[in-house]
Amino acid sequence: MKKIVLMLFLALSLWANEASKAAMELGYINSYAEGIAKAKKEHKMMMLVLVRDGCHWCKKFEAQTLKDNNIKSALDGFVKVLMDRSEAMPERFHTNFIPTTYFIDPKTEKSVWELAGFKEPKEFGEDINAARTEYKTKK
Repeated sequence: MKKIVLMLFLALSLWANEASKAAMELGYINSYAEGIAKAKKEHKMMMLVLVRDGCHWCKKFEAQTLKDNNIKSALDGFVKVLMDRSEAMPERFHTNFIPTTYFIDPKTEKSVWELAGFKEPKEFGEDINAARTEYKTKK
């Protein structure tokens, strides 16, 4: 029994580490609680990207879209969070579809814009602009 528990613990820690590694490489925060606290403090919208270990589309989104220079520039002024979908966060953001991206109002902690699945940089840039516009209209 101890071996099973140890193997499960190791597997889960490796699973979470993939999202942590991606967040670190991108310069993103890897915790909902840290991200929302920073967004509230800085009065910035938060972008939350949920991924899963072993997800081809998540890796492609990280490598092709989130690392794109135009996307990096478009995300200036956002608090950026990338985390595994199994980590602690409000229930309303739990999803089975990944990657999923939420643009969150820090005051209400509600999504003002969300999208599911891989997006090419151009399309994702349009979504960033739409999220920014929607956020401004709700203020």
